[in-house]
Amino acid sequence: MRILALGLTVSMSILAACATPPGAGGSVPLAAFFDCARDRGVLISAHRAVLDDSTPENSLAGIRATGAAIRPALLEIDVTRTRDGALVLMHDDTLNRTTNGRGRVADHTLAQLRATRLIDGAGKVTDAPPPTLREALDAAGKVGSIVTLDFKSSGADGETLTRQVIAETRAARAARRAVLIVYNDADALRLAALAPEMMISVPVSSTEHLATLVKGGLEARRILAWTGTRAENPALWASLREAGVEPMFGTLGAPGRRADDRYAADGDPSEYRGLAKAGVAVIGTDAPKVVRAMLAEVAGAPSTCKLP
Repeated sequence: MRILALGLTVSMSILAACATPPGAGGSVPLAAFFDCARDRGVLISAHRAVLDDSTPENSLAGIRATGAAIRPALLEIDVTRTRDGALVLMHDDTLNRTTNGRGRVADHTLAQLRATRLIDGAGKVTDAPPPTLREALDAAGKVGSIVTLDFKSSGADGETLTRQVIAETRAARAARRAVLIVYNDADALRLAALAPEMMISVPVSSTEHLATLVKGGLEARRILAWTGTRAENPALWASLREAGVEPMFGTLGAPGRRADDRYAADGDPSEYRGLAKAGVAVIGTDAPKVVRAMLAEVAGAPSTCKLP
């Protein structure tokens, strides 16, 4: 009880700090949608925009299939740069695993990359090349999905990539349906300043941690709180909800070790229902079709919320 009381106290402090957020009433169009979805049901985030093994990861086919099957879907996609500075979707540093090409992505021009073909989840070489970020944003917009953008770079080139992705997202008129993914407080605050109209997905370990982010300048209403893939934490999820923040939990990960596989092992992945009841607002998964079927009305309820 003492721990819960502390969490609620911190939550009230966060709410007070954000009572009149800068630019309130429209500076972050997607925030109102997430508030509505948090109250009405559970959102599904498709890891690497994959619906099932029939489509490649980070592909236009995956974006279209997932967006058509789950409304509204969150589509997590990975963005990197080619040798000539083009923005493309690719998770790995190399082409080896997900295409029929070989070598580092950074060593290829866009034209060279487009000459390769993506491999689907069943190991089949498809007719599709890796898409550009603009193609992905356009495809996601057409199926009414939200994109969550994961930056695949580091160092000085990481800063270039970040700024270029933000600029391209704005140019595609997709900023209103975009979430930027970061993995530490410093990047969260940096991107919050660079893209004040976009949501930020950032790890949050406690309500005290959330308060630190808010004091640093990141409005609570802009935060999608990543709470990991390992330990379930209903007390934290409840406190985040009290503070007006969406808790996100991942069942994704390495095949054979991820929660998605553990849940499916007995043929009854009802654990997803447990996550929803425990307070998770967004489930990040490698099995979005299974999650959608299992949660049914709970996952369908956010479709009644208005997207910007």
